[in-house]
Amino acid sequence: MLKTVLTPALIALSLAGAAHAGEVSTDAQLAGAAGVAAGQYTVAELQSIYNARLENNQTALNFYLTHGNRSSTDGDAANQLAKLAGVEPGKYNANELQTIINAQRDMQPEVVKYIVSGENRMNNDAVGTVTPGKAQIAARLGLNPADYTLSQLVALDAQSLSKNN
Repeated sequence: MLKTVLTPALIALSLAGAAHAGEVSTDAQLAGAAGVAAGQYTVAELQSIYNARLENNQTALNFYLTHGNRSSTDGDAANQLAKLAGVEPGKYNANELQTIINAQRDMQPEVVKYIVSGENRMNNDAVGTVTPGKAQIAARLGLNPADYTLSQLVALDAQSLSKNN
């Protein structure tokens, strides 16, 4: 609730400009709210720093405080996402990196561990493995799920359904 009220207020402050010449600029006010010195960060960075502090997201906070978002020598967006996620660049795809970042933000260490361990990339579609999905389709067809890949079972299921229609 606090975030939904304060974030639009901070955006309005940053866009409004100073009403009087003697007042502190909105950038300085936003920097003060974010807990950093004025003049070192853009308005977007200040808002991100403020939000990271509000959400207690130390990884994102460090990313912006160290100007990690500004690095032009680190390469593409995936490398920047890896830096934000706190993992080795080039080891994960963009989808995995975003999942790690979201899981860190949502305090789901089991999801981070699952992605970082590589378990999400293991192939469970080989002949000899039985997954819940393979078991369900094979049962409907009256087959042993360990004798087929998921792709084969799906194709057989589609043939079965087309014959019945």
